[in-house]
Amino acid sequence: MEITENDIKRVETIFFEGKGTFEDTKGERYKFISAIDHSLDVEACPGSGKTTALLAKLYLLSEKMSSRSNGAICVLTHTNVGIDEIKKNLGDRASKLFSYPNFFGTIQSFVDKFLCMPYYNDFNESRIAIIDSDRAHRRLLTSFVKNVSHDLLKKVRSYLHANPDTAYKLTIKKIDSEPVLVKGVDGEMIKIKKPQTGKGKVADWSDDEKKEIYDALFNLKTTVLKSGVLSYNDAYFYANEYLINYPHIEEAFSSRFSHVFIDEMQDTSSYQHLIIKKLFNNSIVQKIGDSNQAILTNNEDISDWFYSERMEITGSRRFSQPIAKILRTVALKSQSELNGIQDVEIPPYIIKYEQGNEPAVLDKFCKLVHTHGLGNLADYKYPVKAVGWVGKEKEGLTIKSYFPSFGKESHGRDRLVSLSTAISECDFSDPAKVQDTIINCCLEVIRRCDKPVGTAGGKRLHSKTSFINFLNLTHPGFLKLLMTNIAAWSAEGMMGKNPVVKVRAFLNDTFITTIKLTTNKFATTFLESEPTDYEKEGYSNIYYSEDPTYKHIPVEIATVHRVKGETHRATLYLETYFHKSCGSYLMDQLAGLPYKSKGKGQSRKEMCLKVAHVGMSRPTHLLCVTLEEKLVEKNRQRLEEHGWKII
Repeated sequence: MEITENDIKRVETIFFEGKGTFEDTKGERYKFISAIDHSLDVEACPGSGKTTALLAKLYLLSEKMSSRSNGAICVLTHTNVGIDEIKKNLGDRASKLFSYPNFFGTIQSFVDKFLCMPYYNDFNESRIAIIDSDRAHRRLLTSFVKNVSHDLLKKVRSYLHANPDTAYKLTIKKIDSEPVLVKGVDGEMIKIKKPQTGKGKVADWSDDEKKEIYDALFNLKTTVLKSGVLSYNDAYFYANEYLINYPHIEEAFSSRFSHVFIDEMQDTSSYQHLIIKKLFNNSIVQKIGDSNQAILTNNEDISDWFYSERMEITGSRRFSQPIAKILRTVALKSQSELNGIQDVEIPPYIIKYEQGNEPAVLDKFCKLVHTHGLGNLADYKYPVKAVGWVGKEKEGLTIKSYFPSFGKESHGRDRLVSLSTAISECDFSDPAKVQDTIINCCLEVIRRCDKPVGTAGGKRLHSKTSFINFLNLTHPGFLKLLMTNIAAWSAEGMMGKNPVVKVRAFLNDTFITTIKLTTNKFATTFLESEPTDYEKEGYSNIYYSEDPTYKHIPVEIATVHRVKGETHRATLYLETYFHKSCGSYLMDQLAGLPYKSKGKGQSRKEMCLKVAHVGMSRPTHLLCVTLEEKLVEKNRQRLEEHGWKII
């Protein structure tokens, strides 16, 4: 079985309709598409067209394998966006690819379906109710345990509330064959410590108390697991148990899936990689990704994941040559051969700002977009975006420093454009979804208001769980009233009535007053207005200039992690603080000096470089970066010599 050059040329007519090709001067894409008989890894630069090349390979491979009785294709990604992109591009032409015995999905969905669920259902003689980290976390904070006293459970809850990250990631792992509680799939056994109240140092619990609390917490976690509510981390615990207790299943997976493709390889965690290695030891496994864009995991070194054969796709079909020149060194691993599209010559810009005047940056960016003829929405396929690393409410420079109303967007169906849209699209047949929708609307109002609302620990509210806990502590009467109203609105929705008017009145008259929020135009827009055509596409964090010349240009504001994998026609990379200004970490590389690792583990500078590489590799035409004025002037000469224009 082979894929020939004629096969590739034929599929080009299907994919590009005479307006494109997989050809390149080095023959890199042809070589990748035709390689189907052995395992390999492909290191592909941003915008290289690797996803399209993978689609072509899958399309041709499905044709070649159509008459084979053994062997199927397994494609694993890290987000549903990747799967949706594959389905959208292939469509009906390759519908058999998405049918049994093939599998297309995220690594998490693969683990859930093939490993976690079968083992759990057999081991517990019951079925899993749901695999969702938010639901598992909520259940952990609200469940009761037989034979555990109220006082002891109260101590457990205080520990969980004082350690929210541990509570959210809490799962079980076997260490030396003994099940223990850990923070995260590959974490160490947790240590119990008495929370400090902020009123002076409080004596820690005794060792006996700590053991008693740990045992109670273990019982609480296992009770939640037995109820059928699992977190995504819990799924890996049962998956590993399956592999340990039934090692022969590894042969079954290699037998079923002859070809396995892993997209965005760099985002595969170490424990995911071990499972893949075990299950597909005798399959042809091909990983595609870019190690410079590994921002979704904390892995310090992924070099040992590679097979003996490696390929590279070094030419970008997304961004221009001036942007490519910048990205050669703004990367963890410098890429001296990285090239871009030759027919776009817009220079990269640094927009310098004075501390305290950061919001003015967005208007300067809009002006540049207009000046370079990129402002007409009808002329371009891709959006204009401003992205930064730190979006959360915290001290120092964040995205909110530039766009004060920024509220970190949730994903998928939870993304909120307006109250009217959220209520209208709510599934009233499911009371739990109605409750989630209303609470998300409350949180959206809080995010858009001027003054943040804190929890008992003083942190900004971001999750449904922290919101419920906050109300329970500070406004228990209001919480009861809210839940009563949600039940009534749900009943109205079931009868075909839209309760949006009543919800809006409740939020305006009762919620805002009770929580003592300071509203602004952003909160009012969410509560009162119908979405514009552009906002109906799912965007809520949008900046519009007041200048009539370019006020029509929407600039979407987002985190770098949120836009990973996207393409923009213009991107503004917003400097934020990560212990100190990210610009100070990046300056040498912005000026063209390749980075050399000191080999002492992943440093803050290396983390900044990876996030910057992802953020700055989004645009096709215009790249802008914000930097503090003093830092720019100190390095002006070498920045300009490297090609930056400073305004």
